[in-house]
Amino acid sequence: MSFMDKLKKASRTVVDTGAKTMLKADVQFLDREIKQRKQKFGVEVYDSMLLLEIDNDMPMEEKELKIRLAFDRARKDIAVTQAKIECKKEEISVLEAEMTAAAKGGGSAHNVPPPSGNVIMSDHPGEMEYGF
Repeated sequence: MSFMDKLKKASRTVVDTGAKTMLKADVQFLDREIKQRKQKFGVEVYDSMLLLEIDNDMPMEEKELKIRLAFDRARKDIAVTQAKIECKKEEISVLEAEMTAAAKGGGSAHNVPPPSGNVIMSDHPGEMEYGF
């Protein structure tokens, strides 16, 4: 192995390690985003329930629907963020497989894990039908 090959391999390792670190930071940021969305949901539901407790003219089904819509919006937002996290984790796995293959002397990774194939389908809460 020539000096240039060693230099290329070392620089590739540095780049891959940096990319892996960035992906892990992205996952942490997205985890924080989920926590913030859950906190926002709690505030929304508390405020809604407080207002609904005061409004005695509104039927119970309508009150439940308002709370359910808030939950469905939060669930959709969290599902989208969780899908992003799974993509980042999959990218980390691919990167680790490539780094392992490169460390063993191979130029490309043949043991790259297949994508999970999970697709999250979620309608907008306003378009969903409820069986109340």
